[in-house]
Amino acid sequence: MSSEQDVFFFGCLIVACMLLMFRVYYSSERGVDMALHENIKTRRTALKLSQEYVAERVGVSRQAVAKWETGKSVPASAHLARLAEVLETSVAALAGGEHEERARSVICRNAGMLVGRFGGYVLLNAGWDGYASGLYTDLPAYWLSIAAAGLVLLLITSLDMRKRHDMRKPQFAVGALLLFSIFFLPSLLPLPSVGLRQLLSDLAAAACVVFLDLQYWRHIWKVK
Repeated sequence: MSSEQDVFFFGCLIVACMLLMFRVYYSSERGVDMALHENIKTRRTALKLSQEYVAERVGVSRQAVAKWETGKSVPASAHLARLAEVLETSVAALAGGEHEERARSVICRNAGMLVGRFGGYVLLNAGWDGYASGLYTDLPAYWLSIAAAGLVLLLITSLDMRKRHDMRKPQFAVGALLLFSIFFLPSLLPLPSVGLRQLLSDLAAAACVVFLDLQYWRHIWKVK
């Protein structure tokens, strides 16, 4: 592979990853149109109920009900069910199918973030292995481009994670151990075989990824 091809591959891979993940990152989480808030207001006025009464029965403030009716916010799932009860209708009739659409939109977005998180570490690990092992000295830009694509995915998913979740000390510690396993552990293991050192480091990194997924990621980005 020529240096020009290396640069081209590097650029295409980074741009593709950025476009894909930014599309997921900035996709709408709401998936709602104007019908929901119109239905809430129409149903409330038809029953001649005040916003204060509805708010008290649902367990929210009057300002929250006002925002629902103007479309500035949408009720949470639990509030929507109670609101339908107070307004003597069903969730499906009140939301007009929007609640289900919103749930599907959130699940798709979360699934994209999970795939991006796993994919980021896989690409980072594979790219750094290929570059640092010395086994593929004629393709340094190729492997660095793969590692860089992984870093882009990790950056985007980290930004989303920061909005949803406060990092805890065990998560930070395991994350640091994961990066240590990728970048430093292969050169520190006292083994003559480069392949064996890489394999053991990969297993350590995989164990960290599994721990982070079971303890944190699947709870931050729920898909069920």
